[in-house]
Amino acid sequence: MGEKTFDWKMYRYVPSLAGAIVCIIIFSILAALHAWQWLRTRKNIIIWVVIGAICEVSGYSARIGSHFDNKGWAAFITQGVLLLCGPLFFAATIYIMLGRTIRLAGGEDVSIIKPRWCTIVFVGADISTLIIQGLEGASIMGTMQLALAIAGEKIVIAGLSLQVATFVVFIVVATNFHVRMNRKTREAPTDSDNWRKMLWILYSVSLLILFRCTFRLIEYAMGNAAYLISHEWTLYCFDAVPMFLVLVLMLVLQPTQYVVEENEKLSQSDEEQMVEA
Repeated sequence: MGEKTFDWKMYRYVPSLAGAIVCIIIFSILAALHAWQWLRTRKNIIIWVVIGAICEVSGYSARIGSHFDNKGWAAFITQGVLLLCGPLFFAATIYIMLGRTIRLAGGEDVSIIKPRWCTIVFVGADISTLIIQGLEGASIMGTMQLALAIAGEKIVIAGLSLQVATFVVFIVVATNFHVRMNRKTREAPTDSDNWRKMLWILYSVSLLILFRCTFRLIEYAMGNAAYLISHEWTLYCFDAVPMFLVLVLMLVLQPTQYVVEENEKLSQSDEEQMVEA
């Protein structure tokens, strides 16, 4: 019997220099605009969006190195880790916002998961995914040993599966809250509909990230020699474009304007106490 072969390559194409440069420029502009929004509003939750955008910039910067040397391990590992993990920071922002949206609506009593636990559960799953995909999966793939390369792909698939499952549960929880809160407000109308605006923004952004995660899961599950992973255009269409839309939506719709930071709540409470005194 012949020796078992393993058809695995870093790239089955030369990464596009033009594509990487365009993405660097676009994501750099978006990162700068979100950073400016943070400086203007001091909404600390925006920092996670900025970090995610910087990961995108750095990931596509590493692909420039791969353009000039598509067999170089350092650039391959760097772009793999950063492009896999960047969207996790966008996801963390969305998870935190759901808890604040529930508080904004005064709907703690109708949510199946309390606001505090929304953040703990979903961000905890997000951190687990970050560890699985970033520190273990993509790093193990950056090796010339057959067994570790196979293990690396399987670990990345596990991380992406966890991320997709987390988003599905998140959307179910958000939708359930939306339905219950609508019933509550029909019985006792509220003065503000900002919580509804927040939910629709979260739905839009969540579905874009879920679409991207599902693509990456299918891409890795099909194997290293399959069409999706061996053709670069799929990365730009099904990963870069959705992440671009996420950043644009969050910049234009500014969901953070509807929620109050914890330190702002404390300041408002102190002011009310001073007025009463």
